[in-house]
Amino acid sequence: GAFHDTMRSMRCPADVAASARRGPTGVTPPRRVPGVAPRRRPAREHASSRSFVTTVRAGKDDVLGDLVRSLFESGRAKVTKDFEELVVEPFSDPDPKPLTGLVPPKSLADVDSKFVTIEMDGESIVVHYKESLPTTTRENKTPNTDALVCMHGANGSTYSFRYLLPRVASAAGLRAIAIDRPPYGLTSRPPAPRYENKSENGNGNENEPKPNYHRVYTPEGQVEFTLKVMDALGIERAALLGHSAGAPVALDVALSEPTRCSALLAVAPAVFVGEKVSSEDDDKQESSSTKSSSGFKLPLDRAIRFAWFRFLIAQDGPGLNVVRGSVRRQTAAVEAGVTYADLDPETRAQYVKPTKTEGWDVGLLQLFRAGLGRFGSGGDRLRTELPKLADNKIKVLVLVGVLDETTPPALAEGFVEAMKQAGMLESDLQYVLLPDANHLPMEQTTFGVRESFEKIVVNKVLELV
Repeated sequence: GAFHDTMRSMRCPADVAASARRGPTGVTPPRRVPGVAPRRRPAREHASSRSFVTTVRAGKDDVLGDLVRSLFESGRAKVTKDFEELVVEPFSDPDPKPLTGLVPPKSLADVDSKFVTIEMDGESIVVHYKESLPTTTRENKTPNTDALVCMHGANGSTYSFRYLLPRVASAAGLRAIAIDRPPYGLTSRPPAPRYENKSENGNGNENEPKPNYHRVYTPEGQVEFTLKVMDALGIERAALLGHSAGAPVALDVALSEPTRCSALLAVAPAVFVGEKVSSEDDDKQESSSTKSSSGFKLPLDRAIRFAWFRFLIAQDGPGLNVVRGSVRRQTAAVEAGVTYADLDPETRAQYVKPTKTEGWDVGLLQLFRAGLGRFGSGGDRLRTELPKLADNKIKVLVLVGVLDETTPPALAEGFVEAMKQAGMLESDLQYVLLPDANHLPMEQTTFGVRESFEKIVVNKVLELV
């Protein structure tokens, strides 16, 4: 198209200069001084000397030119890819139709799948969960903890905990549950609210913008969702385990209702607390308070991309196209073994199975809309509320893999340090840096990672019972 033609016509100055110096064959012509005739050599000397000189100079220029062209081509490929994904694709279909071939979530349920229905803001949400029950009754049973409740990360599901649940139930004698958080897994995706008139925006003020997403997709909504599921399953007090993006949900539940949480187990936590704002006096404290402590500063190019992405997802048609295109590429990479290459084909298929369910794209679009406005923020709030963990004697385990590049150890260490500064006792705070582990320790069998992960979790649960 026109974009590709334009890109082809753009040439790096160094490339142009190198081309100008070379002749048609790429050989640099001999330099001549005006007014001075070129020195003539004997035929034998002329041939050998000229061959030697031009070979060295031509080789240098060619290598430099090839390097510049290679760098330019790689840059052009990235620009072309970004242009296709962020400009062409979003506007390719202004009114995208519902995807065909999708099925109701329940039709993909396993034999051990269970469902419970809760209600939020007038919408029924059919929640998919799995559980393992202890085979024997514990002696001297205490009401300290009713169950271990596991929350998966982005694009995850209850499948992530298929090995952990029965092991906890058997080894610790505790009920173990995993739930699918909307818009993931086999839990239904509630639609965005519809407004009959301008004043129906949830608060009666027609001047305030109306949310174009259901509240369950907001951080506060995820907390309410989790507590409602616990109520429906008869769980008064739980040990909460969150993996990756599930960790901040588990943390928010613990901070919102600390009396209902006996322990927080954060695995590869995507928790951003930023740096603590410190000062030597009140004046400096006041001036420092205007600075963001989210600790999340994007480079200019990424900030521009992020702003454009926010604009796209705010639009119905372009937003849906962006979500579908992104997930389509991710799914293809997983199925081809490019992503999660160390997982077997059956496991990779299970991780993409939820994209076969009705409404996954609309639900994911709502999640982006609900969360992007707060991306990188919340550090100040978390640091203010973290003392609740210490005040309520909530035991905390933070576990991260040494090889985790998605949520690297530095992120987990920042979280641990923030809890120490909030008054957590060393006896109540455990930090585990798991050797050889990546972002999915529950899936990694090499080097005994999964075995170590499960043993650590079981031991932590045993402290509660």
